[in-house]
Parts: sequence; C-alpha cells; structure tokens
Amino acid sequence: MSKSSKTILVAATMSAGKSSLINALLGKDLLHSANEATTAKVARITIVKKGRAKATAYCCEGLPAEMSRLLSADQMKEWNRSDDVSSMDIRFPASSGLLSSKLSGYTFIDTPGANNSMDERHRATFIEAIKSYPDSTLLYVINVTQLGTTDDVEVLKTIREIHPTDQVIFALNKVDALDEELGETAERYVRNAEKYLSGLGFQNPVIIPVMALPALTAKKFVKNVEVGRSDRNMLFSELERFRDSALHLSNAAIMPHRIKRNQRRRLNNAFKGGFEEMSRKELKAFIDYTGLSTIEALVTKSA
Repeated sequence: MSKSSKTILVAATMSAGKSSLINALLGKDLLHSANEATTAKVARITIVKKGRAKATAYCCEGLPAEMSRLLSADQMKEWNRSDDVSSMDIRFPASSGLLSSKLSGYTFIDTPGANNSMDERHRATFIEAIKSYPDSTLLYVINVTQLGTTDDVEVLKTIREIHPTDQVIFALNKVDALDEELGETAERYVRNAEKYLSGLGFQNPVIIPVMALPALTAKKFVKNVEVGRSDRNMLFSELERFRDSALHLSNAAIMPHRIKRNQRRRLNNAFKGGFEEMSRKELKAFIDYTGLSTIEALVTKSA
C-alpha cells in the first residue's frame, strides 16, 4: 500500500476501546476486543467501494504468509497471536458494514498499545508505525474512565515527539460508562480532557465524546445482525438517554463549528419528522448521536 494514500493512524493505550471504535466505524466485529492487550501487530484496513473482502498476513520478511477471504475477529485474533505474522493488510468492502461512503479509499492503521509492559515489542511496533506514516491523520482513543493515567501521558509524549503534524483527533471513548446522577457528565469530562491535553502540548485539541460499543450495536440492529442480551440492554438504555437529549454529546464536544452545526442540523431534522422507537430512522440518528459520524467527518475532513 502506498504511504501517500489517505491514512488514519489509530492509537491508544491498552483497553481504551481502540478496536471497538474501529469496529464501530466499519459496522462489523472485525478486530478482537477485550479488556486486555488485543492488538499486537499493525493492521492496515483499506475501505474499498467494490470488490471482495480479503485479509493477508505478512511474515517478518514482508512476504505474504497467509490469505483469507473470511473477515472475522477470530482470524484477526489468531494472526495477532502468531509469532510468524508481523503485519496484516485487509480490504474491507463498504458493503460489508454500515459505512459512510466518504470513508471509501481511506486506510485505518491499527497499532498496538505502546504501554504493554509484558511485551516491549508493542512499543517498538507502535513507534515504527508513527514514523512510517508521517502525513496521516492520527486518531487517538482515550478511555474516559482512565483519563490522565501515567501510561496515557507517556504515549502522548511519544506522539508529540515523533508525529510531525497537528492532525490529531481525540476520541473520548466509553462515555456511556459515566454516571450522570453522580455528576459524571460528558461535558465535564471533555473539559477535563481539554486541560489535560493542553498541558501536554496539544493546543486547542479536538475532542469528541464517543460511545463505540452502543454505536456498533445499533449498526448491528440496522443490519439485522444477532445481538447478545447485554449489548441489547445497553443499547436500550442509551436510546432512552438519546430520546431525552439528542444534542447531549454534540454540545459537549470540542470540534470545528461547521461540523458541530451540521451534526445538530441532522439530529434536529431526524426528530422533526418523528420516528418509531427502534426504527431504522431512529437507529441511524442514534449512531450520529454517539459521535461516530463526527469522527468520520473529521478524519475525512468533510461535514
């Protein structure tokens, strides 16, 4: 793959929800996700308009080692754990998920968490990826419940030292885990993140509160994909909050005014005509609400 292509390098510490966010953007459980280090190798995921899905694993010498037409989290997990695999290329047809057409032609570079103390190779692989794609937009995922951890500080300092551009978008993930009754509002945590990132040298950071798992679950409902009970209950709970305050997350986000204005307009228009609960129209509006559409607009520099 040419390094001059449109690339989005996705970085995070372990368990920030990086794999879940990429899965949500794709609309498919492609990358294995868990509350542990799940990404050990660099995976290049290119969105294509047409063609068949294809995944290729490469050995340490850079030669193709294995190929699969079946894109699954189990396959990615197996390759991630294999010492014979150094990296992966994935062609992901837009028709395979509920994808914005604007993402066609873009490549997500999924990187290992650089803070894995159990395997120093993760950090080396992460640094090599940043150096290999100096012109990429960098999407950094922060776990809202672990804001300001030592690991995050070290990784962000590394990014400041190596990444030569200011094209960094911060996704403040897992805001669905906040308890608003205890004062844990998205707006409060976004402001805390702004102070924290500014202190690390990221001036005027773009910060988007995101609910990756609820967004992915909503996409599954739209596509009639089977959803487990816990994920279904989580979605129902978040839909109640969405119905009460559709602009809640948009108001909390720190992003260009043009994109915020257009998101508000889309959500307001969705409610004008009304919709049945759990209809495709409501679910698509909810996906917009979760911050996912905002991330898409920012990484593609569109509204």
